[in-house]
Amino acid sequence: MKESITDRIEKRPEDRKADAELRKLRKRTDRQLQRTFQKIDDVFYMLKEKGITDHNIVEDQFYKNIRYILKQKPFAFSSVRRNLTRKGVWYDIVAVGENRVLIAEMENRLEQDMVDDFVNRQIPKFRQIFPEYRDFPLIGGVGALVIRKAVSRYAEEKGLYVMTQNGEGGAMLINRKNFTAKEF
Repeated sequence: MKESITDRIEKRPEDRKADAELRKLRKRTDRQLQRTFQKIDDVFYMLKEKGITDHNIVEDQFYKNIRYILKQKPFAFSSVRRNLTRKGVWYDIVAVGENRVLIAEMENRLEQDMVDDFVNRQIPKFRQIFPEYRDFPLIGGVGALVIRKAVSRYAEEKGLYVMTQNGEGGAMLINRKNFTAKEF
């Protein structure tokens, strides 16, 4: 039987040596990737423990300040609730006054797609899920620790109150002075 070119190449000692070296390098690379992935997991855990990615911190900041933030507006809230959930839909903050209801979505960093989801999906579902508020005018708000100006203006154009952190550890409205919230 005649030997093929492939058979002759596979039998060469220098090729076997190169294959062995490649196997060693692959194992070494795999071990290094495992260490890198572990480090990434460790950093993520540390950040989470410090609260950097913890959504509860954001909610808490705005929940504690919502009455103060909106006291200049022509309505007062008798009840402010946090994490109101029904039928699998979650609302971060729901404030009820005698003449309206405010629902607000809080984020670490607000992006335009989050505003769209809130306006197009969450706000319309509210009246269906909470029929007890069917007759109340409904207004919306968004808040975040980090908001780019373009996203802030976009949310405002959608008729939402826009809140962010202030320099004193509290929260503030960043809507323009002539802003009027949309009733949904």
